[in-house]
Amino acid sequence: MGIKLPPIALILLGALVLLPPRSVDAGQFKISPIRLDLSVDRPIGVLTVSNSGAERLLLHLNVQAWDHVAGSDRFLDTRDVLLNPMIFELAPGQEQLVRIGLTRPSSAELEQAYRLFIREVPQLARQKKRQITTVLHVSVPVFVAPREPSAPELVWRLERSGETGLVLWVENHGKVHAQVSSISLQGWGEERPLAIDRQIYVLPGQSRRLDLPGRLANTHEPVTLIAESRDGPLQTALRLGKRPAVEGALR
Repeated sequence: MGIKLPPIALILLGALVLLPPRSVDAGQFKISPIRLDLSVDRPIGVLTVSNSGAERLLLHLNVQAWDHVAGSDRFLDTRDVLLNPMIFELAPGQEQLVRIGLTRPSSAELEQAYRLFIREVPQLARQKKRQITTVLHVSVPVFVAPREPSAPELVWRLERSGETGLVLWVENHGKVHAQVSSISLQGWGEERPLAIDRQIYVLPGQSRRLDLPGRLANTHEPVTLIAESRDGPLQTALRLGKRPAVEGALR
């Protein structure tokens, strides 16, 4: 479209939006679908972005490789994925199709993960009027399937953090990601579980660290972990500092 980014585009602020099942409404624009799955047989995906607000929007898109380092997300520049278009304007009620394609066929043994970031660029007109501007920032996961069909294999571990804190680690020994939510830990004799009410992804061959909101009175007895995954509920017993058996077939 030949749109030149204003200088303020270099300062892109916003919050990562947690995505609901099929589409996401990020205030002034909507996105569907909320994840993309690519493969050798399906190297190109399509995303629909629509303007549900009353003002024109200028949106900037980019893709970064996604992995975990020390239990946290990390994003790196990549040339593995192409976007068309990468920047565009949307009038109120208008839609834009965005095509996402692999630059080369995937032949990896492990699933490859990326994040597609969609950022609103503040319009100069609004800046000149000195309006308070909320800059929207949405992230969509993009997964590239491995050569052979596979399933995640999760291993959970409960450890101490400081004198009274607890950390839950989850490792994925499988070849594809796991998607887990509604995690809770029920200690022996405890009235209420420790709950982590958010969705997480655990990428293949990597681990995630989750700091627990509270502590358990009795850490000498087994702790019951309960969670939800894309393939159904999960339940396993943990002991502080000990590694349990592998939990498979979770995505």
